[in-house]
Amino acid sequence: MKSAYPKQIKPYLLIAPALLLAVLFSYRPFILTLINSLHTVSLAGKRLSFIGLENYTRLFVNPSFLASLSNTLRFTLFFVPTNVVICLAAALLSNRPGRLATLNQIFFFLPMAVGLSSSMMIIKMMFNPSIGIINQLLGFDIQWFNNRHAAMTLLVIAGVGLDIGLDFLLLSAALRNVPSDLLEVAKIEGASGVQTFRYLQAPLIGSTLLFVVVTNIKDAMLISSPVMILTEGGPFRSTQTLVYQMYLEGFKSGNYAIGSAIATVVFLLTFTVLLLLLRLERRRVYYQ
Repeated sequence: MKSAYPKQIKPYLLIAPALLLAVLFSYRPFILTLINSLHTVSLAGKRLSFIGLENYTRLFVNPSFLASLSNTLRFTLFFVPTNVVICLAAALLSNRPGRLATLNQIFFFLPMAVGLSSSMMIIKMMFNPSIGIINQLLGFDIQWFNNRHAAMTLLVIAGVGLDIGLDFLLLSAALRNVPSDLLEVAKIEGASGVQTFRYLQAPLIGSTLLFVVVTNIKDAMLISSPVMILTEGGPFRSTQTLVYQMYLEGFKSGNYAIGSAIATVVFLLTFTVLLLLLRLERRRVYYQ
């Protein structure tokens, strides 16, 4: 009689490689970061003495950190609704019947074919106040990199450009999965396009829409590469975000303890926001 143990062990053997990678490259670094934030750390990365929450106390009286926190929250508030509305409008546009539907899909999918650094350099050239095509086409004289409001707007535009490809695909696929017979019934009953979307399509794509919002919040809280390439935190720290300050403190200045404390604050803040959003999901989102 064959033992049942091999069948019971097999699932754990299958997930063991993925679990090992997660422990080595996700959980272990996070735990070490949390521990470092409670110590003083030398330039060599060696923990010297336990100081408890002193690093966090120093952070929350640091004007640079408070500015980074404010900038990160402002960017999140601007970026998330802007990106969701644009991606949802693009998905609705590309799912309409017509000859241009395929062309629209290609157009909105194209940003995924360009690397992050390359796309940021293209945006930097396009928005150059002197030789950039944006000011010339629109007849503006906006100092995109020297004006604090324009610089934040530029970051939002860059963030949308980075995320629009994947979010468009997700929302477009969700809209295509809405049963066509329900759409036909809505059309026969005389429902307008806005009514069809509000009362039929929106509830049925709620789970995908929630996923897009959650990933957008995560991306907004962790934004750093566009800041490094486009603005470097300027002007006057108006676009300096938490993760960019973590990079400055931990990697440029060698202050690993403060960098670890910032990383922990970013995790706790993001986790809290997403947890509140997921609690709302239980009541508001419909799963087919």
